[in-house]
Amino acid sequence: MGLSRGTSKVLHRNRLETSHGILDVMGGIDEEYQIGAVKQYFFGRQIDFLISLFSTKNSEILAIFPGWKVTRIRTAAASALATDILSRADSRVLGCIGAGYQAIEQIRAISQIRNIKRLLVSDINAERLRHFKTMMEEELGIEIETSGSVNKDFKNVNIILTATTSVYPVISDEFIGNNCYINSIGSYTPDMRETELSTICKSRIVAVDSIEETSRSAGEIIAALSSGCIRRTEINELTDLVSGSIKRRVDSKSENSYFKSIGVGIEDLAIARFLYSSLSGKD
Repeated sequence: MGLSRGTSKVLHRNRLETSHGILDVMGGIDEEYQIGAVKQYFFGRQIDFLISLFSTKNSEILAIFPGWKVTRIRTAAASALATDILSRADSRVLGCIGAGYQAIEQIRAISQIRNIKRLLVSDINAERLRHFKTMMEEELGIEIETSGSVNKDFKNVNIILTATTSVYPVISDEFIGNNCYINSIGSYTPDMRETELSTICKSRIVAVDSIEETSRSAGEIIAALSSGCIRRTEINELTDLVSGSIKRRVDSKSENSYFKSIGVGIEDLAIARFLYSSLSGKD
């Protein structure tokens, strides 16, 4: 899409909290292709998504997609893009906290761009861990090491993925090595936090899918900005990574790179357009 070229506009996440859950709406417009998309969902006891794609040329509804699988794929695609740019090309060991549906899609995507030979997975749910191990070992063709909690073995991994909805950090900074790439993709509200403040503060490169969105909605980024350990001008967006104009912090205490993703509407627009073009044969 044309975000880096200035032809796209983002409708940032609007959230309405109720006694039964949260209503979320986000979207985007691309002037070049004359299309727009809106995604909406209600997060209560369960969650599902609906994405509508429309023409800005004649206001026609082009398609409506159930967004459960689509959201997982677009989130994983954004993380894989950041991983490809920020992680070491020779990364072979991946550590994952969380063994749910988001983690599965994320690992599939990362495995497409890095030759992962060893996978460590931690989850507090033993049954979910067993299911994950059985399914993903067969799919990936590698042995998966599982544990109920994060341990010192994570300090030797090249890439760390956090895919939880925890309100407390799920990995202590002491278990993160000095030349590691961290993907934090699970938490997406101000009161959620998957990583410790020090993990962000000492990273050489800090990136997000949207500074505007994460500075309002991502607990980790809000805390880092509030503490003063990082400035907005030091944070990269995905567009910076793609263009190669990556900002590196001179006062960092490690060579680590950190990417925080909570999802933005332009990503939903991109995948909705791809699906529409594939299914209809129209560009």
